[in-house]
Amino acid sequence: MSIQGLRGHRSVVGNAVRVTTAACVGFYLCRYGLGLTAMAVYAAFTAVSLGALARIPGSGRQRAATVLTAVPAGLLLLTLGTLLAVRTWAAVLGMLVVGFVIAYAGTTGPRIAGAAPGMQLLYILPCFPPYAPALLGQRLAGFLLGAALLAAAQRFLLPEPDTPPFRRLLAGAADAAADLARLHGAPAPGPLLDRARSAADALRPSRVPPADLPASPTVAHKAMQHAAEAARTLLARLDALHTAEGAHRAYRPETVALLTGIGDAARGAARALHDGRRLRPGQGPRAAELERELGPVRTHQALDTLERLDADDRLVYLRRRSLVVQAADATVVLVLATRLLFGDRSVGRDTAGHAFGYARTHAPALWWLRLTSHLTPRSVIFQNACRFALGLAAARAVAGVLDLQHGFWVLLATLTLTRTTSLETRSAIRQALLGTLAGAVLAGGLLALVDDRAAVYAVLLPLVMLLAFTLGPLRGLAWAQGGFTLVVATLFAQVSRVTWHLAPVRLTDVLAGSVIGLICGLVAWPRGAGREVRRSMAALSAAIAASIGRTAARVVDRTGAGRTGGMTPTGGPGSAGRDTEADLGAINRALALARESLAQYQSEPRERTAGQPDWPAVLVAAADARRGERLLPGRPGRITHRETGDWLRRAADDTAAGYRALARRLGADHSAPPDRSPPLDVRGLLAVVQRIPRDSPDRESRALAAALLLDSVIWLDGLTTDLTRIQEEL
Repeated sequence: MSIQGLRGHRSVVGNAVRVTTAACVGFYLCRYGLGLTAMAVYAAFTAVSLGALARIPGSGRQRAATVLTAVPAGLLLLTLGTLLAVRTWAAVLGMLVVGFVIAYAGTTGPRIAGAAPGMQLLYILPCFPPYAPALLGQRLAGFLLGAALLAAAQRFLLPEPDTPPFRRLLAGAADAAADLARLHGAPAPGPLLDRARSAADALRPSRVPPADLPASPTVAHKAMQHAAEAARTLLARLDALHTAEGAHRAYRPETVALLTGIGDAARGAARALHDGRRLRPGQGPRAAELERELGPVRTHQALDTLERLDADDRLVYLRRRSLVVQAADATVVLVLATRLLFGDRSVGRDTAGHAFGYARTHAPALWWLRLTSHLTPRSVIFQNACRFALGLAAARAVAGVLDLQHGFWVLLATLTLTRTTSLETRSAIRQALLGTLAGAVLAGGLLALVDDRAAVYAVLLPLVMLLAFTLGPLRGLAWAQGGFTLVVATLFAQVSRVTWHLAPVRLTDVLAGSVIGLICGLVAWPRGAGREVRRSMAALSAAIAASIGRTAARVVDRTGAGRTGGMTPTGGPGSAGRDTEADLGAINRALALARESLAQYQSEPRERTAGQPDWPAVLVAAADARRGERLLPGRPGRITHRETGDWLRRAADDTAAGYRALARRLGADHSAPPDRSPPLDVRGLLAVVQRIPRDSPDRESRALAAALLLDSVIWLDGLTTDLTRIQEEL
């Protein structure tokens, strides 16, 4: 067995021990110590729902914190379930609303999403007859006891080990970047490059433990996301500087100074991230010094590149200069995001081009934007919430109308067996029915043999729980359903008089819940994310095309179309800031929907997996488009030379047209070979630039426009390369 597999087994066994301990201690204390059966049942089921049914990620400390954070919501759900149980229609309506809200709340982060199934159970449990508002106090007390015991067990009983916090991963990436930058282009040792690549890979969302992922809409988490994107970009550009053609040629003094500044700024960010303390004015890494060092490399070197076109290695030099500039830009963003992370809200001012507008947004507005971002039928989170809410409401209606003896199990089966595709739902139902049948036979035999000797059930309960919560995750759904059937029989036998007839009732209820889950799987988006991932990627491709068009329009001064000079200081950081912030929202929403649909698609079993496009490459292209739209419109200077501006607009239109064609192809879902987009004609640009008059006395303005032109070309070239890579997989 591999080390990872062994750790997985230990984690499952540890969780089974914690849940069993919390559930049994709470149940025994209330049932045999206090003689309160309702309180005993709710104490046990709280531990089971939040410890076994829920999938709360994180270390022991993080899991305990999540359980305690869920207490207010749990109290509300228990109260609603108890009060709405008075009528079937009220319970059904409540199940519809509560089911949707809890499932949709997963948009706010992995911890809440992981706790959602357990929170659903907290409403399901009290929403059945008998209508007993007099028992609400016992139910709430049992819930509080069970939550407290589970939190204590998660924290102190075989706790999951702590993982490196996200800030430490950011600090490691910044340190690795500083070490690379301080080499000034000299050959990098292999171990240093490997360390930098590992640090960048560790920041990928798929590599970060879910509980440590900065996924909430708070300013701190958004700043960490911003810093992570900047750190990965910085490491990628520095890596390319050491591996690209002409990597180790001598740098100009101003470039060496800039690389030194990049290293110092990255090191300062790393120190601040390691310390983790709120910054006082004047403390922490600064971006202003780096911006000053970036100026000569960004502007006058760009002008020299365009004016000395006779050099054989001009394109190599152009790309190398662009890598240095992009590395410096990424470092500025890393520094600003780090300062914002530690409370410097001044970052939100005078940083146009870096898209820190969220720093000036109030927390309620950020939460509202997140909660409404997936309120569309094109969101897989919205689809899943509707599917679960409709299934649970239908199950509650069936249980109420048919007056099923243990209707709770019908909803529990619907909750645990409904999947995102009909194929997966059918497979889950087969396993669940086989497991439940085996568990029912064993439970029936146990109840017939032991009869009403409660002491025997009290001894067996922890053993049955431990086996069920261990074998279920390790051996599959059939074992989980069979084991839970035994747990239910053993527990309820200590609460009231039961006979072997409980076992077939359990099987019947699971069958009813399975049928409801299957119907929902067949009616509500039966293909899961299979079709939605194509739609969302098509929408994202269209958003990339729109972003390219907007960015090109903003860097070209249309008012200067009749001029023959190539430069103007118009535009600048203040002219596009607000528009850029607003337009970034469109590509951000498209990117969020595409990421969610891809994540679900990758988690769903499929009969056919071949022939899929390179979906991650589309996400990379969107990130590249967003980065350019953040940075380029906020740069000083505009391109006013008619031929150069026309060339850039044509190049941008061609690239955007390629992404629009990709969007149409993905949306149409046909198999005709795609049109191949031609690579960007950078040499054609150099030929156009040769016709720019060079006798303008305003060298500074010419330098600003030259820098903006070269950075725009490199940005378009990267997007064209992304598009070519995507098309090769179609």
